[in-house]
Amino acid sequence: MELRNLKTFIRTAELKNFTRAAESLGYAQSTVTAQMEALEKELGTALFIRNGRRVVLSSAGEELLSYAYRFRALEEETRNHFDRNGKPAGHLTVGMVESVSASEYVKGIASYLKKYSEVDLKVTVDTTIRLLEALKKGEIDAAVLLDRPVADGELQIFYRKPEKICFFACSDSKYGRKVSVSLKDLEKEPWLLTEKGCNYRKELEEEFASRGIFIGSRLEMGSTRALIDFVAGGLGISLLPEFDLREELLKGRIVKIPVSDYEMEMELQILVSGKRWMSPSLTCFCEEMAMKEEQEI
Repeated sequence: MELRNLKTFIRTAELKNFTRAAESLGYAQSTVTAQMEALEKELGTALFIRNGRRVVLSSAGEELLSYAYRFRALEEETRNHFDRNGKPAGHLTVGMVESVSASEYVKGIASYLKKYSEVDLKVTVDTTIRLLEALKKGEIDAAVLLDRPVADGELQIFYRKPEKICFFACSDSKYGRKVSVSLKDLEKEPWLLTEKGCNYRKELEEEFASRGIFIGSRLEMGSTRALIDFVAGGLGISLLPEFDLREELLKGRIVKIPVSDYEMEMELQILVSGKRWMSPSLTCFCEEMAMKEEQEI
């Protein structure tokens, strides 16, 4: 069984398309087709269910995929041991949720790149759901999330730390003079919120609904930095991780809203696949990020 064919199989399974797999690997489509046919012949079973241009894995294909990932991980481990002598090098792809990518936690990335000049790092920003899917498929090597604790047998949590999620307003607003505010008091405020599906927005809406409180968003935006600037400009109130607000709180542009009857906390988590080998590049990245996060406390 050729490892090259298994790698092509993995890419085809992830992209669900022979043409796109060929383009991503730099092959002709006929090469991908021939490799997959050779693999199916060798194993004596159909690995794909073909439906026009789109293909999906058969039950046998699903079984083979987990083995293929393990073969690829073992190859990476072997190459790293003999070719690089354990030194971090090569390609590494990590994913982050937007709120983390907009925070000072990304200083860990700069520190990592300075220490390990032979690593080529790619960072993708996406939602928790899509990052978890990408991690399971092997499309990324690690995911940095802010969410409820992830419980998944295919993944392992390398690092975790609780983080507060805070309500905040413009420093010139009435909330700068308030000692205590109830959640009900915020009902009629103009809300500037992250896009629907964001974990802390979802939890907030569920809490409001359980109390019979309705809020409408004046603005929905995926940019943490823009939301902070708009709130600082007096356009409304919002809810974001405390680590995203620290700098502007120190500058006095915004203030925390002292909500007395509700608190929200999420966990910052660095996750890796439980099925893949932790290369030196990946291990050092996770350690660097965890160290920087502890320094931010």
